[in-house]
Amino acid sequence: MKIKSTIFDKRITSINLLIETTLAEYFNLSKEILDNNEFQRRRVKSSSTVYSLLKSDIRQGCVIPPIVLALSLDIDTHAMNDEQLLKVIKDNIKKLIILDGLQRTYTIRDVANELLDSNNPNLNDIMSFPIRLEVYLGINKLGILYRMLTLNTGQSPMSIRHQIEILYSDYLVTGIEGIKLLKEVDDSAPKRLGEYKFKDVIDGFNSYLDRDYLSIDRMDILDNIKSLEKLSSENQHSDLFIDYVKSYNHFVIKVNELAESWEFDSERIDHSMTGQPFAKSVDKIFNKSQAMTGFGSAVGKLTDLKLISGFSEIEQLIAESLTGDISDSLDLIIVKLDNIRNIAKKIGNDQRLFFHFFFRELFDKKGDAYLKFELAISEAYRQYERRTQ
Repeated sequence: MKIKSTIFDKRITSINLLIETTLAEYFNLSKEILDNNEFQRRRVKSSSTVYSLLKSDIRQGCVIPPIVLALSLDIDTHAMNDEQLLKVIKDNIKKLIILDGLQRTYTIRDVANELLDSNNPNLNDIMSFPIRLEVYLGINKLGILYRMLTLNTGQSPMSIRHQIEILYSDYLVTGIEGIKLLKEVDDSAPKRLGEYKFKDVIDGFNSYLDRDYLSIDRMDILDNIKSLEKLSSENQHSDLFIDYVKSYNHFVIKVNELAESWEFDSERIDHSMTGQPFAKSVDKIFNKSQAMTGFGSAVGKLTDLKLISGFSEIEQLIAESLTGDISDSLDLIIVKLDNIRNIAKKIGNDQRLFFHFFFRELFDKKGDAYLKFELAISEAYRQYERRTQ
């Protein structure tokens, strides 16, 4: 690998390296990338004709567009020479992410494997053909997400939800300050405070970016543009995903503290339940996607309306202003969700709408229910009825 050019990207405060390598080197490099990021293994089946043509072109020595990679490391690259920069990349291959060129990568791998299997006499000539990589080095995760969106807007786009999965999948291993994220494939269910399904957290953050409580895995250019506008206008010096996860978890912990480890008991309420309750403990209420998407979309809307400054203010309100015993309020949430089950056309979506209104009422400083848990629940249910009846 040789560095041919270095440019500093002022928008995302990262250096961009133009690197020339060979098909053989990238073949080996890409295996490490794909093996260590399960979310990056998906292929576009509908483009088989296009990629079969590309396979033929590669065999003939076609120059393909640069493949764009990113390496998120907290390092100072300014004083490094080319040799040191390349060493950083080679030492951290497993942390590389493909921002643009995933399907080209699969096609290169297909060509290489076919040549190897057939003992093609032209193997060495084809595998030594030069290709170009762009590598963003020292970029933060929010910058990667921003650049992924710009690179995927204008072609058959990868959904914003999938891009967030790719970007933050490393937290499935490391967690986030004591918060544990669980993989769907492990069939693990959250069992205690601070545990959430990775899929549900992604849905919640996606709802924050879209300002939409509905969890829809869209693949739409306009969807990407809308998310770009949000990322462009908001704080570039923090990681919004981490801010979202931490503030939501702080809320759940605070609620559990105020409710003194509440558990639902139908004998305690003046309401005949029509089925099993939505949940029986604080963590079971708030580790569901319905609550997470409601929180994300509500915080996004309040931010747009300039009623809060963002997640930092939410965290401060949670820590300093949420007070009092809220056990009766949690009983009320279960009652309202039971009512919703009886009238909803799409139960999950209606539950998301209720939680959206609940968090908006709770943190809207201009509303009557501001920081008043029980009043926020009652007002959220009234808003839900107005919207749906």
